[in-house]
Amino acid sequence: MATSETSLQVIYANMVQEAMSRLNAAQGFLSSFGMTKNLPELEAAVLQIRKSLESIALASIAPNKAQYAAFRALATDSPDYTKDYHAGKIFNTLEKINKDFYPVALLPAVRQPDGAHHFDRKQSGFLSKKLFVSAYDRLGKYLHAHNPWGTEKHLHNLAKELPQIIDQAFGLLDLHVTFIRTPQYKGAWVIEASRTGSQPKVITSVAKGDYVVRDS
Repeated sequence: MATSETSLQVIYANMVQEAMSRLNAAQGFLSSFGMTKNLPELEAAVLQIRKSLESIALASIAPNKAQYAAFRALATDSPDYTKDYHAGKIFNTLEKINKDFYPVALLPAVRQPDGAHHFDRKQSGFLSKKLFVSAYDRLGKYLHAHNPWGTEKHLHNLAKELPQIIDQAFGLLDLHVTFIRTPQYKGAWVIEASRTGSQPKVITSVAKGDYVVRDS
């Protein structure tokens, strides 16, 4: 693998590690809120989950960095991709570059009769792209102080839903693959992340040419 690909792989792994760390922090704040009912602790959980999702989106730039930067440079307003943070907008750009950019959640590898290892896709228990965007957008409105003349935000109802969002985000990151198609590199990175905070492990796969990603 070229040096540039290796450095981007490190960035990807670091961002996944950050996302896992923030999910752990969110669990801690949510657990504390369950005992104290102190709203700032619930809001802290919301902030960490949203930042975790942003970390996943920023990680997804890494395998597509050159194309992403070039595409963003064409924008008439704010062409500097280094200032990007909004997960939904990052996803919209990535979809125009690599339709298979979104991580695919995997089950542990099973050894095949020929000695190869095969990863099946998870069928449930993870954040799909649709659920990801929905959760990210919804959490955004809880990042600001409540306007007393506005509509009720029903924070306590949200508190009941956050554990599932956290679990599904973990379910996406625990073991996943990201697909890469650039002029220099065609293949995939399989990432095994740790909920303990240690650096994710990465397996590199190189394709001999163009390839197709099946839906299942």
